[in-house]
Order: sequence, then C-alpha cells, then structure tokens
Amino acid sequence: MSSYRVSIIVKLTFLGHLKDIIGVKFLDIQISSKVKLGEFLRLALGMYPSLNRLLNNEGHITGEEVLVLINGIDINVFEDPYSELYIENSDEITFIPITHGGLTLLLG
Repeated sequence: MSSYRVSIIVKLTFLGHLKDIIGVKFLDIQISSKVKLGEFLRLALGMYPSLNRLLNNEGHITGEEVLVLINGIDINVFEDPYSELYIENSDEITFIPITHGGLTLLLG
C-alpha cells in the first residue's frame, strides 16, 4: 500500500482596489490539512506580507471596509468566524472592498 499526501489548495480573490493594495487579483495557497479560518489567515499573512494591509497579526480583518466571503457566504453571519469556520480543499475566500466610488449625474 502506498502512502501519499493530499494537498489542499485555497483560492484567495481580491476585488476592486484591494487587488492593487495586495499586488495581485488571485492567490492560491497550499496547506496540508483543513484549518480554522484564523489560523489559515495567519499562515497566509506569513507567506504574503502584503496582506498586512488587510489583516492584523492574529489573522483578523483590520477594518470594517472589507467584506470577506468564504464560498460566497459572508463570514460575519458567524459569531466567531475565525475559530468556527474551517478552511478546506477548494474553498474560495473573496475579499471585497465596501468603500467604492459612485456615479455622479449632472442634470442640466
């Protein structure tokens, strides 16, 4: 019987001006097993220091200006998403800026 290790790939997507802040629109991060969201984000921060613009040292979002979705679900619907949610294979984490520009119409 052969033994092999399965890698877990998690995709991070940065929308709007966040892709400019981080420097890329997509990141694929490989982990060896499922982990809690907080632990995963700390790991990601260690691998990609530019994430410090969005995350503190504990792996928590630093402000209210960013919406975080895991597989399309807002993490804020959970009481303590950093310890309640587990990141697993093929999960997608999307960072969406809440602040954005608008359209101004001039009526003459």
